[in-house]
Amino acid sequence: MEYIINGYRHASFFHYFEDISRIPRGSGNEAGIAAFLKAFADERGIECTVDEYHNVFMRKHATPGYEDVAPILLQGHTDMVCEKNADSDHDFTKDPLSLYIDKNGLLRAKGTTLGGDDGVAVALMLSLLDDESLQHPTLECLFTSAEETGLYGAHGFDCSQITARRMLNLDTELDGEAISSCAGSADLLLTLDTDREACDTKTVDITVKGLAGGHSGTDINTCRANAIRMMGRILAKLYDDCPFHLVSIAGGNKRNAVPRECVARITALEPDRAIALVEEEFARLKKEVAAADKKLRVTARLGKRAENRLSYHDTSTVISMITLNTNGVVSMSPVNPEFVRTSANMGVITTEEGKITASIMARSSCDSEMDALLLSYKRLAKLGGWQYLLDERSSGWDMNADSQLAKDYLRIYKRLYPDSNPVVNGIHAGLECGIFVSKIGCDALSVGPTIYEVHSPNEALDLASCERFCDLVRAMVSEKA
Repeated sequence: MEYIINGYRHASFFHYFEDISRIPRGSGNEAGIAAFLKAFADERGIECTVDEYHNVFMRKHATPGYEDVAPILLQGHTDMVCEKNADSDHDFTKDPLSLYIDKNGLLRAKGTTLGGDDGVAVALMLSLLDDESLQHPTLECLFTSAEETGLYGAHGFDCSQITARRMLNLDTELDGEAISSCAGSADLLLTLDTDREACDTKTVDITVKGLAGGHSGTDINTCRANAIRMMGRILAKLYDDCPFHLVSIAGGNKRNAVPRECVARITALEPDRAIALVEEEFARLKKEVAAADKKLRVTARLGKRAENRLSYHDTSTVISMITLNTNGVVSMSPVNPEFVRTSANMGVITTEEGKITASIMARSSCDSEMDALLLSYKRLAKLGGWQYLLDERSSGWDMNADSQLAKDYLRIYKRLYPDSNPVVNGIHAGLECGIFVSKIGCDALSVGPTIYEVHSPNEALDLASCERFCDLVRAMVSEKA
């Protein structure tokens, strides 16, 4: 078989990456890669199980002299995000990726995502399992499925098979930065069955737009304004000075994104005064927002006639829920005060068939703090007569100041690359580590090479950083101390 990646010290890693790039493995289509991994293990006499989720678990026993060293678990996911350019005819269900190396030494795929997330984990585990010269304790390797669509493989895996209590997750995307904490998440739906009354009145249509938005985890501490919350403030001020009926409200597209726009339709006894009050509030808001939100625009103008509207009571209830719910940063980590521990984001609000529904994503690396946050939402729902539904929840992974793996990482990376400045941070987004830490109580760390523009057709893998990635993991696996 001819390979395009040559001339590197860790040839096996790169060749395995090319091998798996020939196998379609979009989320939900992991049967082929699972079969490939099972055949790999069978050919080498490595213990291997494959479950109904297409998770693959392998165990290779300790080499002589390492029998008394604690086992170590390596883990990554087999699935990839399938995105392509508009002019690409690539079929992710059957076509191999078309890899090439650009002039900067970065590995890319023609017109599509590369699958470096998390193909690098699969390739590295295979290269280590295939290396008879590597000295190691009992080595357990877990290849999970459906990570990109909800961590479903990790949730479904039977962790009783795992004996290791040290875990290296291989799903981080910046060389020299290890992750020692991630956020679990909870998806909430708050729904209000509204009392509506007939009317034949022109509306005042209020629009908030031009905000920057962003990721509800990694951007939550950047002071970017939430359009739904901003609309709540406008409506609350207006309701105090010029009572109105709410006709409808809609904002945001995804619960895991800070909403950029929101539109509310109201009927007011004094529409001209309502419009003037909204314009006054906009003047105040412009002076408060962060630089990223300077394109903010708030408008109010007469609209079409409405046939029905919410009662005053339900109008007030909706405004109260939007303005009183917990939103944004809730707490910072006590281990690293620069790291967000818990947050919440009202990402979507809709009006459909007489119901107002708010979609909220809460995140926390501390499960007990998440419990308290969810309870506060439940109490708010009870207070206002809203239905409360916890749609999905995953466990967080709290920062551990005493992590031995984190200490080993810093020491070994510095030993391998004396001129480097490795760091250990947390991420306010999801990693599979949170699930395994909660299930088996292990010391965990996440590492990886540098990957640019993940989940887009511009995705690129830094090949030089892959050499360091391989050096690091090999050294950590072989560590006896």
